[in-house]
Amino acid sequence: MPSLEDDEFLARPKGRDELVEEALGTLAWRPGAEERQEGVRRFKRRELLRIASRDLLGFASVEETAEELAGLAEACVEATLRDLAPSVPFAVMGVGRLGGRELSYASDIDVLFVYDGSGPGDFDVAEKTATRIISGIGATTAEGQTFRIDANLRPEGKQGPLARSLDGYRQYYDNWALTWEFQSLLKARPVAGDRELAERFCSMVEPYVFQDPFAEESIREVRRMKARVERERIPPGEDPQFHLKLGRGSLSDVEWTVQLLQLTHGAADPALRTTSTVDGLHTLAERGHLARRDADALEAAYRFCERARNLRYLLTSTPGDSLPTDGAEAKRLARLMGYTHQPVTELRDEYRRLTRRARTVVERVFYGQT
Repeated sequence: MPSLEDDEFLARPKGRDELVEEALGTLAWRPGAEERQEGVRRFKRRELLRIASRDLLGFASVEETAEELAGLAEACVEATLRDLAPSVPFAVMGVGRLGGRELSYASDIDVLFVYDGSGPGDFDVAEKTATRIISGIGATTAEGQTFRIDANLRPEGKQGPLARSLDGYRQYYDNWALTWEFQSLLKARPVAGDRELAERFCSMVEPYVFQDPFAEESIREVRRMKARVERERIPPGEDPQFHLKLGRGSLSDVEWTVQLLQLTHGAADPALRTTSTVDGLHTLAERGHLARRDADALEAAYRFCERARNLRYLLTSTPGDSLPTDGAEAKRLARLMGYTHQPVTELRDEYRRLTRRARTVVERVFYGQT
């Protein structure tokens, strides 16, 4: 069996199909549903250790780590769904960071559940399947938790059913969906279940997402929503001056800027229809929708904030979206990030430098300020 002491083993990433095969292998010999879910949790813990080792030892980039974490989440969902074996065509769509293959160590996995059927019997099967996936993967036991699943981006949010038929989604998007819901579908992609059904879902939502033209009122609505997030979403006790996710020029600034440009230009330029933020930046620059220097500034801030967020989690084993204020913790994080002379000062100065550059781009490109 390969060992974490083996550089060749750590140097090689595992793709989704390999991870799915290994996850299914953990279920094959376990007799009961509870034992099989324990097996999935153990599989997740083992693979998380491998991914973190690759990350800390320099075998994986920020993007490779995020992609492997997403592949691990997909494998756990796929194995759980196959074990349930629903009697209707059923698919799990990744949205949010799972959809973008941009998971961090502390990420929830955002999903939509879709099935192909029409009667109440089909709905009951699909709803029970979605409920069992959430409870099986999200349960906390002696073996820990597999992943926290968030299905709140579904139509009607917490008030709506967990699963909808393809026709049910179409009816909702035709009549009631808001701009932010179409924006969230920029990240939608198949992660588990019936692939043909999932591809039909993706084809169905494209015209709602990539509207030609993307109306000026919709652009204003995206900007209003982002401004509201900036005002209201930083939790009490977290430092807004050094917030890696919601601070000025940090992760959410980069993500929203890319998404607004995709919404604005994606109908006419299908090359922009990627779920990845970094890929989106590269494509926007290549296709002339964003100046190269602006794309570089946004990417540098994104990489820094994502790296710091991941390493902070590995240091503390607890989620946190700000640079630490505790002196010892801040020093350890700074050294992991490669700062050695005056580690904490260098870390914070680099945050300020990169996020200020990125925020200048955001104010001009996203908010339209001159």
